[in-house]
Amino acid sequence: MRVIATTLLCYLAAVAAVFGMQFAAVIGLMSRRAGTFDPERDGLAAILVSVPASSLALMIIAWLAAGRPRRERLRLLPSRVSTRGIAAMIVGVLALSQALESLTILLRVGPGANLDWIARSLAGAGPVGLLLSILVIGGLAPVGEELFFRGFMLTRLRRVWSAGPAILVTAIAFGVIHGEWIHGVLATGIGIYLGLVTERSASVIPAVIGHVANNTVSVLLSAALGSPQGFGANAALLVITAALFAASLRSLPPPRPEPADAG
Repeated sequence: MRVIATTLLCYLAAVAAVFGMQFAAVIGLMSRRAGTFDPERDGLAAILVSVPASSLALMIIAWLAAGRPRRERLRLLPSRVSTRGIAAMIVGVLALSQALESLTILLRVGPGANLDWIARSLAGAGPVGLLLSILVIGGLAPVGEELFFRGFMLTRLRRVWSAGPAILVTAIAFGVIHGEWIHGVLATGIGIYLGLVTERSASVIPAVIGHVANNTVSVLLSAALGSPQGFGANAALLVITAALFAASLRSLPPPRPEPADAG
């Protein structure tokens, strides 16, 4: 119970840090805009201020809470996955991301207000803003999130739980921290896959690589095209990407017979 309690406390600290940084970014922008904040006008600025701050907060919390030896406790270890397997995993996370988005559109519940707002903010970005968005959303955010959720939280929960419950709880926690519920559901689905990748590879590094690839492609597509429109296009995308995702699962290493540590 001590492991679960301390992990929960660290997670609550992470939630407070992420939402606190977002609130601070809005307050900071309001102070520069005569007390007003326009989500459409100031959206990109809010993203570029809050995401680096919250990502760094996640890294610091994970680093301090993990203790020593940090490489093992954060799974910053060489991966069991080959270069070909990493490539297949990248295809898998990209395919899963698009399949989930197309599914929400087909069900007429997605992609959600939060992702729509991010896409509109990115669509209005100039070259410098787009480059900064790639660095912040595509690079820094995945490193912070993976270091905390799959590196710290999943590894810590595996001390007392088997892989399945630990992956699921970590993925749900990952989804919750995204705020808006549709975005959270999508993040939970991706989190389950990244947790599986981390467990099978015995390292958080492949999950970081996959998350970076997914966010970078998402930024570029959001800026250029936005979400795919129309029933036919999304139905076709769902079938194709679901098949690609299923194929990518075959490239993961087999599970290791590693019982949870009761300590």
